[in-house]
Amino acid sequence: MNAVIQKTREMRRGIYHPHLYVVKEDGEPPLRLWALSALIQDRADVLPSYQQFIGQLKDKVRSLGDARHSVLD
Repeated sequence: MNAVIQKTREMRRGIYHPHLYVVKEDGEPPLRLWALSALIQDRADVLPSYQQFIGQLKDKVRSLGDARHSVLD
């Protein structure tokens, strides 16, 4: 989680860092609804949708975990 926050801050150059809220997929429904309503644009023509992005992110995290696990075995 810290790596995601750090990378987000690196991408935003400047001294001002907006608040970052992490809302879990299985979190409270009102909080999830608020987070989804805050999305300005879910999909551009060249970018994946929000759901596709989250799926890709999960796959990357899972593959990193599998790779680390196999090295430790």
